[in-house]
Amino acid sequence: MLSPFRFIAPPHSPFRADGQLNLDAVASQVRLLEQHEVDGAFVAGTTGEVSSLTLDERKTLVEKWCDAAGDSEIEVIVQVGHNCQADACDLARHAQSAGADAVAAFAPSYFKPAGIEELVEFLVPVAAASGDLPFYFYDIPGMTGVRVPTAQLLSLAKERIPNLVGLKFSNNDLVTLQECVRINDGEFEVLFGSDEVLLAGVAFGIAGAVGSTYNFATPLYRNMLAAFAAGNFDAARMLQARAVSLFRVLERFGYLAASKALMAMLGVDCGPVRTPLRNLAEPQIAELRRQLETLGFFRESFFSESRSRVSADYEASL
Repeated sequence: MLSPFRFIAPPHSPFRADGQLNLDAVASQVRLLEQHEVDGAFVAGTTGEVSSLTLDERKTLVEKWCDAAGDSEIEVIVQVGHNCQADACDLARHAQSAGADAVAAFAPSYFKPAGIEELVEFLVPVAAASGDLPFYFYDIPGMTGVRVPTAQLLSLAKERIPNLVGLKFSNNDLVTLQECVRINDGEFEVLFGSDEVLLAGVAFGIAGAVGSTYNFATPLYRNMLAAFAAGNFDAARMLQARAVSLFRVLERFGYLAASKALMAMLGVDCGPVRTPLRNLAEPQIAELRRQLETLGFFRESFFSESRSRVSADYEASL
């Protein structure tokens, strides 16, 4: 595990009841990330419903995040991926001018690149448009449908993208993950995107993580890493299992809508999700809260190694 390990949260895009951006909520999002000692924000990613945002909305949101995080220690990584290369380049230039700390981009997903060479050809001008900002490839084949040998992609792309520093790896191929971590003895910063199996990624040597549950559960994962580093593997596994149980609860209700509802329960109202996603009705929100309470989520012991009531609640939910 590289040190220091970085936790990066992909924030929800906050909307008002009428579906318009609610930029006033961003300051509260930043404060919650600070409270949980999160290291960065991955703006306009999957959790941020990026494909449901207009170009203007993406730019406005990025400007607000760069401004709101400016007085904090939170790094702002802007996801600029788009099916249109020209729009992705425009977003990359804007991210630099807005004051972002880094840029990332996923693969185009409508007309898909046939292979590594075509994908690199798409990414080269996008990375160049971000100037000297660090550039990450966002590998999320479950959403884009684009699967390439990622380790080979990094090696080939580095020849043409001098500011390529790493990868957001939201991919279930743990063999490829190991290959990416080991390239040139750790040349690339691999940010793991699967909260549910973070412990596996840590064992393989990832440098950090980007995941939606870091918006509200980072202390659990920090305690998990501390237990792992201390050789307390039973506690580390227990905390990872507890994270999975939290994920399963949210998944039952529709993950994005449920995670936004959870944010509201924590005092940070990010509003509804946009169509075609479905929002939760009030009875569903009440049932979600009940299940979270049963899990012990609102108790401090949920995030620690304690085997008190929260452990019994977890075991009872299996």
